[in-house]
Amino acid sequence: MEVVDVAVIGGGPAGSSAAREAAERGLSVLIFDHAHPRRKACGGGLPVKGIEWMDAPDSSIEAHMSSISFTYKNKKLKIPVKKGKLIRRDDWDFYLYNRAKEAGAGHVIERVKSLKLVSDVWTINGNYKAKYIIGADGVNGFTRKFFMERIPREHLFAAAGYYLGVKPDEYDVEFIVGAIPGEEGYLWVFPKSDHYNIGYCYNSGTPGMKEALDDLLKERWPGEFARNGKWKLEETGELVDCKKFGSVIPSYNDPKLFDEPVSGENWVLCGDAAGHVNPIHGEGLNHAALGGRLAAKAVSKGDPTLFEKYWRSHYSRDMYRASTTKHKIYRSIFMRIGFALGQTPALFGMLAQLTRGEYEGKATRNFWFKLPLAILQAMFMMKHKELKNLT
Repeated sequence: MEVVDVAVIGGGPAGSSAAREAAERGLSVLIFDHAHPRRKACGGGLPVKGIEWMDAPDSSIEAHMSSISFTYKNKKLKIPVKKGKLIRRDDWDFYLYNRAKEAGAGHVIERVKSLKLVSDVWTINGNYKAKYIIGADGVNGFTRKFFMERIPREHLFAAAGYYLGVKPDEYDVEFIVGAIPGEEGYLWVFPKSDHYNIGYCYNSGTPGMKEALDDLLKERWPGEFARNGKWKLEETGELVDCKKFGSVIPSYNDPKLFDEPVSGENWVLCGDAAGHVNPIHGEGLNHAALGGRLAAKAVSKGDPTLFEKYWRSHYSRDMYRASTTKHKIYRSIFMRIGFALGQTPALFGMLAQLTRGEYEGKATRNFWFKLPLAILQAMFMMKHKELKNLT
């Protein structure tokens, strides 16, 4: 039985990126994934930050974002963007998977159910052998449970929603906070080419998540649920698709969880399996694609534990900071103050640049420098010129 250099478990963005990187570095690679292409429960928004190196072909892009909005009660901060993309996750995942195959990676259409290490060689499902394992099969995947403890429910986001068959009239990606007062999370509205992707992302077990989403659905597109996953529009009587989806996402509420190593002598986890998702908003595509490449780089050097050094030098600061501030940022008082200050001429430009991934400099220091002026402007209800025409 041939022994390959690397077995990559999972063929999503993290796994396919890892497999491609490993193959391009001259390693023999097998990807284990039981289904491709497949529908993935995801908003499908590529983050503005780092989008230049995220490989997304035109064939997978449904639309280009015109703006990103943050809504709290009757207040809305709408920030124009130029680089943001809305993708079809099934097409993008399949593209990344095919790029890995083009680089030389083989594919085994099986769900991994067993791993056994004998004489420094892994046996997978009793039939395949590899020197190293890269685990990229998600938060509830086999490798996470095999190499580490399962992520506790209190450190997970529940994400679910609907694919609503109404064609958007603009491509404003919207995040709605405060829909469930006092709870950590948000509702989202992502416009796609011919439908809306709407959903919620809250701490797992939060009461009222589905009700808040259904209230949003009825408010924006008045109507009622009909049979077989349909929504009947009140104004026209038209039946449109309203298909459900759902998943869970890592969202560490304690930054100490990021201290736990996610690699060993002959294995490494990346993407959701490693818990590498921003705890505030649940975005993980950026870290999955980059983390997969970094995991392959570590394995190519014969030491998977180098991944700890690599990922920490690239994005650990964002992870730790988000986990530390998550409990504060969703408080109602913070939302009220934050939206009031965020609209001011002093701070809106900085907020817009941070959202667009264009900000250069020390954000924290500059925030405190501009804060006194922002407070004064908020007292006089002064708004940035880009917000004056918004309601």
